[in-house]
Amino acid sequence: MVKGRDVIEVTALSEHLGGEITSIDARSIGRDTSLEAVKSLLFEHQLLCFRDQNLTPQEMLDFTRLFGEPDPHVLQQFALPGFPDIVVLSNIVENGRPLGNRKEGFGWHTDLTYMARPAAYTILYSLEVPPEGGETLFASMYKAYDTLGDDEKERMRPLKGRYSYLELYNKRDHAEPLTEEQRARTPDVSHPLVRIHPETGREGMYLNLDDCIGVDGGGETDGLALVSRLFSYTTENFEYRHRWRPHDLLIWDNRGALHTATPYDTERHRRLIYRTSVRGEVPIGWTEAVEPLSSN
Repeated sequence: MVKGRDVIEVTALSEHLGGEITSIDARSIGRDTSLEAVKSLLFEHQLLCFRDQNLTPQEMLDFTRLFGEPDPHVLQQFALPGFPDIVVLSNIVENGRPLGNRKEGFGWHTDLTYMARPAAYTILYSLEVPPEGGETLFASMYKAYDTLGDDEKERMRPLKGRYSYLELYNKRDHAEPLTEEQRARTPDVSHPLVRIHPETGREGMYLNLDDCIGVDGGGETDGLALVSRLFSYTTENFEYRHRWRPHDLLIWDNRGALHTATPYDTERHRRLIYRTSVRGEVPIGWTEAVEPLSSN
């Protein structure tokens, strides 16, 4: 529970991460509800779920902008008409035209590690959800990092993972070729495996796997093996499974959390979810911090 201009009651969704808020209208944040109080809860829980929200696309964008600058997705063919910052995730086809991307988000990841400034936050708003299946799983890289020994943390701190959107995109079945503009927007990048949160100073792992093409300073084979091992350790031991309800509004901090979509019966059930993301900062590594900070 946090006291701002309002008392915000939060129920933990798991022992690892996630908090449920049922008492406020997300449209009131920044006006009748303290934005700083909400951010404090987000940093504490890593993921917040606001239940029973009723948002227009513009109101979803207004909510997004409370946390920073919206970051349009590379695949603009799946943007909501008239709203380039909102990506549609859906299996629904109307008049022969898919409403959105039916394949996005499958496989554990943190969003946009292939960008120089990866997503700070991701926001999902559910309009239609299947009655079974289609959950989103989350895992805390902070909680996993906190359990590692000092020797392993010390080994990781100077290392940087190299990430490639082309590598990730080429794994998709029957995907349309990327345009020259899309390629130019997504050159390969490197980010620290141990990242310092810019607002809390918290130290934690920052890993992705499917788009990781190497580790600077760790040796090609050993570095990728390290990322793979720690990635599996995190997802197997520090997970929360979110079972969607209509009109759930989720926001999570990508700096310390992994997530993945899960399958559902796309022939029998409809799914319609809007997605936005907030552009983050260039990741701050341990060696780049002005004063190295211990993990919280």
